[in-house]
Amino acid sequence: MLPKEPAMQLLLNFAKRLAAATVVVWCVSLAANLPAEEAGPSVVRAKNVIIMVADGAGFNTWRATSMYRGQLGNEIYDKPGWVHLAVATYPLSTSTKPEGKDKQNENLVYSPQKAWDPDKGYAWLRSSATDSAAAATAMATGIKTYNNAINWDDLDRPLTGKTLPEIAHQLGKSAGVVTSVQWSHATPAGFGGAHNRERDNYAEIAQEMLAAPYLQVIMGAGHPEYDTNGRRKSGAPTDKDCRYVGGLAAWQSLTAGKHPAGWTLIQTKEEFEKLTQGSTPAKVVGTAQVATTLQQARGGILGIVVRDEPFATPFNDNVPTLATMALGAINVLDDNPQGFYLMIEGGAVDWANHANQLHRMIEEQSDFLAAVEAVVQWIEKNSSWDETLLILTADHECGLLWGPDSNKTPFAAIRDQGPGKMPAARYNATGHTNSLVPLYARGAGAELFRKLIRGKDSHAAEVWGISGEFVDNTDIFRVARAVLTGQNLAP
Repeated sequence: MLPKEPAMQLLLNFAKRLAAATVVVWCVSLAANLPAEEAGPSVVRAKNVIIMVADGAGFNTWRATSMYRGQLGNEIYDKPGWVHLAVATYPLSTSTKPEGKDKQNENLVYSPQKAWDPDKGYAWLRSSATDSAAAATAMATGIKTYNNAINWDDLDRPLTGKTLPEIAHQLGKSAGVVTSVQWSHATPAGFGGAHNRERDNYAEIAQEMLAAPYLQVIMGAGHPEYDTNGRRKSGAPTDKDCRYVGGLAAWQSLTAGKHPAGWTLIQTKEEFEKLTQGSTPAKVVGTAQVATTLQQARGGILGIVVRDEPFATPFNDNVPTLATMALGAINVLDDNPQGFYLMIEGGAVDWANHANQLHRMIEEQSDFLAAVEAVVQWIEKNSSWDETLLILTADHECGLLWGPDSNKTPFAAIRDQGPGKMPAARYNATGHTNSLVPLYARGAGAELFRKLIRGKDSHAAEVWGISGEFVDNTDIFRVARAVLTGQNLAP
């Protein structure tokens, strides 16, 4: 017969082993009944995911602006703790309507050999580019599609329930989009979970965004009662004037404070600034008092551009900065204890590059970087890198921006001329290209991007001083979804 204490200890040990075995059997049984993605190994989970997109900003846009700022190699995303990669941005096809194939056009797939060809590289890069709609769809859903599509696939189907804001909503999180252009434009529409066959259906897109149960913040330009210089237009707005905000009826319901979705409309610079602190409404649609872009389209006094240098023409003084809008949006969204998803776009970087306005591009990219700095400060003061993932990227390159001799010597380097001076550069296109764009990420789950490397561009590594490793734009969705849900990196 065993002594009393050892016997009790044996019984206790047996009970512990039995309980542990029961838990294991229960967990195995539960996993067997979950979808493969949910049953897989979990990854770090983020409370908040913030994606910041400098529209149309290839590596040379980022670099040229940093040269002007005197910060090349010393920007906030150059600090320790950031993941530095490149992104391939090509679409499924360059068609502007569904083709019913749902098959990748192989000629569009990023190829370093084609991209850097000294004789044909420029032509291939220009001919194989994505538009902002297809790029936003890829980043918001993980699905490649045709140019012109807003969360719509090549089989002519809406990608309902598959966008990041819809996923965030299913998880009990809040969601929002912020932009420096009209808030129903392609990038905010795509990241805002709208679904449309054509990106130019602005009124339809705006109406869907306003009706969406998964958006709590919408901010941007597109005010129907103001011009590009922030001056009030004469006469009452028409339905066409109101297309970027959902049409005349929607605008009237917003201004009257009677929109059925319960939106609070803010319009003035002071209202945007007030939103950055203190208590906030539950849902805010901010429409700055300017027509197309916050600043890029301005003409100064009497619409005259003073000179082609950054910051020479007086700014529209009645609109907020992108940083102010970003902080106001976060102040609304962070009321949710479950966290939030937010996309912030420097949309007018693309507008400046389309117009080959180097000075305006530097202004717009500088405004974007100021917003990045404000968001980083918010994370470090009010959140943490352990609970928030921040992704900085672009949807595509625009303008084929290279050095001053790049029309004669393809890919000739931009020349840094010192802080406060425009770098020596020239544009070689007025549209988008298929060049690689940057990706900088920090925070919860940022390292997951390193598991998704699609290839290495050694020439890009040499020219831009980067690793040359690149992911696909659909991988931005994959990482964001993984850290929002706490699930594994599924295809």
